[in-house]
Amino acid sequence: MSRKLRFLSAFLITGCIAAFANLLPYLRSRGAYQYDGQEVAGFPYAFRRIGGDCLSSICNTYHFHPGYFAADLGLALECAMVAGLVAASVGKGPRDVA
Repeated sequence: MSRKLRFLSAFLITGCIAAFANLLPYLRSRGAYQYDGQEVAGFPYAFRRIGGDCLSSICNTYHFHPGYFAADLGLALECAMVAGLVAASVGKGPRDVA
């Protein structure tokens, strides 16, 4: 396997894992705002929240934090880049022999 393919594979796999990690809190809390809970999205920073401890007719709270979203995105890209670089530098295939 070539270095470029190893890098791309590790980068994409890590990116998918990071996307799933950001989606998982939403999937677990979906619809919680209807019962005085909060529906959240994002890991490790919750960049999207809806709901709260009040009646839905009185307070429809919706918070989206672009800074937390950017931090989550940056962290995911950084982890994917490091995983890709590690995968590209480790192991040698038949084409990598000088």
